[in-house]
Amino acid sequence: MICMAKALSGGFVPVGAVAMRKHVMDAVFSRMDRAVVHGSTFSKNNMAMAAGLATLRVIEEEKLVEHAARLGGELLRDLQALAAKHEFLKEVRGKGMMIALEFGSPKSLGLKAAWGLLETANKGLFCQMIAIPLFKNHRILTQTAGHGMNVLKLLPPLVIGERDRQWTVSALDAVIADCHKVPGSVWELGKTLAGHALKAKAG
Repeated sequence: MICMAKALSGGFVPVGAVAMRKHVMDAVFSRMDRAVVHGSTFSKNNMAMAAGLATLRVIEEEKLVEHAARLGGELLRDLQALAAKHEFLKEVRGKGMMIALEFGSPKSLGLKAAWGLLETANKGLFCQMIAIPLFKNHRILTQTAGHGMNVLKLLPPLVIGERDRQWTVSALDAVIADCHKVPGSVWELGKTLAGHALKAKAG
């Protein structure tokens, strides 16, 4: 059984679905008294189903799965190449358009000390130093993969093009490079974030 939601309507209408093989469906809803095994106040909503079907049609007609595999693979390779340039970037992994950038302690003593201060204030704070300027200066929205993690996730729309790919790589290259300049404007942001984190701990 596969649960799916969110992007199923292209992001415009709340919608969810459960996909299963026919024999599983028949086993779950085998009798009238089992008809209420699963239900929802908003299930069988006509508008949501129309949006979901339209999205599935676009995915198939525009070959977005194949597009995501090809362009996502190129984006992944481009970002993996950045790891050789930047001490903070340890690994880039992903599949299709789902990509994760993992950051870690660098080798250089000065950078290592700066990293340690941020980690002491709040584990995973370094990713915010990447995410904030990425959005503010380059209009790229990213998110940390979880609390206390130094992993930033990229989940771009399946319809991005070659220009978007180049823009994303260039923006990440620039922002990560700025983090290697200590002191620097990005580290002023880091000090502010660390200060707020320490105040929150003390409170």
